[in-house]
Amino acid sequence: MQKTLRLLIKLQEMERKGQVLIEQKARAPRQIAALQAGVSEAEAHLEERLQMLESVRKLRRQLEGDVEELEGRQARSKQKLLDVKSNKEYQAILKEIDDIQELVGGREDQIIEHMEKAEHLKREIEEQKRRVEEARGKMEREGTELERDAEKADVLIADLKKQQEQLNPQIPADLLKKYQFLKANRAGVALAPVNEGTCQVCHMNLPPQTFIDLQKNEKMLHCPSCQRIIYWVGHEAYQSSTWISGEQE
Repeated sequence: MQKTLRLLIKLQEMERKGQVLIEQKARAPRQIAALQAGVSEAEAHLEERLQMLESVRKLRRQLEGDVEELEGRQARSKQKLLDVKSNKEYQAILKEIDDIQELVGGREDQIIEHMEKAEHLKREIEEQKRRVEEARGKMEREGTELERDAEKADVLIADLKKQQEQLNPQIPADLLKKYQFLKANRAGVALAPVNEGTCQVCHMNLPPQTFIDLQKNEKMLHCPSCQRIIYWVGHEAYQSSTWISGEQE
């Protein structure tokens, strides 16, 4: 009985390790996708800043064109002063020149404002470029590591399957069938360790006599609460086994 129970414990540990590896491998594509999303987000922010800078530069060019046109109008108005024949006409042209100058001043203020915006955006762009490079570097490093881990997981999973194939014939067929039934109906955990009289999977206390019988290690017992096959972790035959934690019932 002791040998058979140890084989069942070993089988459960193998299956649990295999499940952990499968879950680890399944997470890799999602983690790689998250890294790629980080790169895409950083690149999108960079592109947004670049478009904003181009827009600011375009507006500045338009304002500079406006200033050039207004200065041309102003020059023509000054030229007209040479040909005026009345004070009223002279004053009207002076007002026109002043109005144009005010418009020029307003455009020049806007040009300065857009120049400052452009400088601020340039600094943001340099910082965002750094973030893009960091995100790409992280994706390359961690993505490569995740792919390498997934390949290792494949090798380990195959090795565990081979070990299980060698182990299964050593377990009596009826007991293996009971193990598979319990695993299917007890959240994937067929065997439960018992410590200090408590089932470590369902966390219920065993009746005193059941715990005494379990410590004798003379026959296979089940937890009265969760029906899993139980073993006492204090017995030297099972102390090297990994405790398998199932879902609380």
